[in-house]
Amino acid sequence: MFRVTIVTGDDALGDQLEPLLAADGFEVVRLPGPNAEAEPDPAAAPDVLALDLRGAVPALVTPYQDAWPDSDVIGILAAAQVSQLDPAAGLDDFIALPLQPAEFLARVHQILWRHGRGASRNTIAAGDLVLDLSNYQVFESGRPITLTYKEYELLRFLMTHAGTVFNRETVLNRVWGYNYYGGSRTVDVHIRRLRSKLDGSRFDYIETVRNVGYRFAQSLR
Repeated sequence: MFRVTIVTGDDALGDQLEPLLAADGFEVVRLPGPNAEAEPDPAAAPDVLALDLRGAVPALVTPYQDAWPDSDVIGILAAAQVSQLDPAAGLDDFIALPLQPAEFLARVHQILWRHGRGASRNTIAAGDLVLDLSNYQVFESGRPITLTYKEYELLRFLMTHAGTVFNRETVLNRVWGYNYYGGSRTVDVHIRRLRSKLDGSRFDYIETVRNVGYRFAQSLR
């Protein structure tokens, strides 16, 4: 299980992020701050650090980088800070407030995907299909399936909600985020690509529900 540490002095922001991350399967640690005098425990390094940086960015990032050099950092910024962000601030990614939950989760998953984090086995399976949630890998009958990040996220979303029918707009919002301006045609294209990559399976995993949308049709095991 991946660990995400939230560092914020804003209780409302912490109360928004903590259950959001926990519901998505993350181990969540919440710390007060941040502040330039922080002394994080080196033994408590997270996979991802969500750092509320509505202040002097370099001074606030440094203590956490020093203690947790292998942790990826997502900065949470006020909208006005974005244009002034120093590229040398040491952030792996950032998100501006007001925060959109789907976009925030997408950024956390994308960082983990990009850096290939995780060694523990944390899998879900249906039919001959296995998703390794720790290593962002997909196997069908033991054969590795190469997916793009969005293909993986789409499959993960449908698979973890097996049996539930989602319309295209909901899938678009949950996988691409509320700020994505592409049309629902994007969902159809990615579904088609997923099906083509799983074409050798003896199972039909993704079902089209006429005039509604899509669902993952196989029960998890």
